[in-house]
Amino acid sequence: MRNGPGITYDISQQIDQGSQYQVLEEKHDWKHIILDNGQSGWIPNWLANDSLANNEEEAKAGTGFIATVLSDQVNVYQDDSTNSQVIGQANDNEKYNILYQSGDMINIQYKDDIGWIPQNQIEITPGVISQAPGRQQTKEEKAATDAFLANYDASVTATAAGVHIRSQASNDSEIIYKGQIHEKFAYLGQDGAYYHVKAQDGTEGYLANWLAESDSTAMEDKAKSLANTSTIKGKTIVLDPGHGGSDPGAIRGDKQEKNVTLKTAQVVKGLLEDYGVNVLMTREDDTFVDLAPRADIYNQAQADAFISLHYDAAEETTVSGTTVYYYDDASIPLSENVQAQLMEKMPLASNGTRFGNFQVIRDSRPPAILIELGYMSNPNDVKAFSQDEYYQKVAQSILNALIINYQE
Repeated sequence: MRNGPGITYDISQQIDQGSQYQVLEEKHDWKHIILDNGQSGWIPNWLANDSLANNEEEAKAGTGFIATVLSDQVNVYQDDSTNSQVIGQANDNEKYNILYQSGDMINIQYKDDIGWIPQNQIEITPGVISQAPGRQQTKEEKAATDAFLANYDASVTATAAGVHIRSQASNDSEIIYKGQIHEKFAYLGQDGAYYHVKAQDGTEGYLANWLAESDSTAMEDKAKSLANTSTIKGKTIVLDPGHGGSDPGAIRGDKQEKNVTLKTAQVVKGLLEDYGVNVLMTREDDTFVDLAPRADIYNQAQADAFISLHYDAAEETTVSGTTVYYYDDASIPLSENVQAQLMEKMPLASNGTRFGNFQVIRDSRPPAILIELGYMSNPNDVKAFSQDEYYQKVAQSILNALIINYQE
């Protein structure tokens, strides 16, 4: 519950699922409510009524978010920095589909282009603005595209208008091509959170994975091709389900992070053991284990890798996706292998790999990584990882990464 009708207002308190309240007024898709204890504040409509009472219904609602501009002449930027080029301006009450969030910058569908706008200049609400379907290819153009893609094993399809193909796999590198929505590119590989692609005119560059979909199985195929030379069988891996016991972790409705991480770890453990990997768990049930003992379990066992499993949370509901963290350079190869597999297999966007100063991986011998597998604060992420299939994909991604990481 917040002090005003918007996510830019401070949080006054957390409200439990099923809490009873009376509505005092409504404003900008927010409800001003008073609780039974007399405390009042603002909650968003998409978390009110049935959403507070029924998390399953909440997970079914909506597939995106809309940015509503709060004032006139707000700059829209080319990159995720206010130091980048201004490509236009947005005015009060204009609405745009949100594509992604990076820090305090929001990636939006800006007319027929991709732009970035500061988060404090907009109001965020769930929903999707209907977009024009894009120009349909002629029969001849489709035949030419099919002939072009026939020379490659896989393709990448743009999911937004004006997607930027960049010279390097970074969001501040030169834009060398702009693609149309549903335009297909040849898949050349992956580099961090970017697809390496080739356009039909021969342009090669990098496309952010949150702006595209791919039918590639290259990362899984790589694991299969290296299975016979992998030394992962017989090695010992420590799985660390985050939180537990009195520490619930992030909470959304009746879903607590500690339970989701344990369920994930159990599925991963089962698949790894079926493959011949020895698995130790820092906790097997809903018990509290402090951070230092988690690393101690791994270090004392002289195990071969430490993998901590978490589900993240943020104040902004638009923050989404998976992220793999490492602390030391020796853990980078494993983090990159896991990230590549997750990006190919999972329904959520990949945020890439990042340095993370987390105690459980800081105190653990390398390789040690911490994986954030989605956001408890994002209803669309929650919907995704509420499916059993999600945990199976996580498990297969980790196994594939370990197969590649451990070679003769």
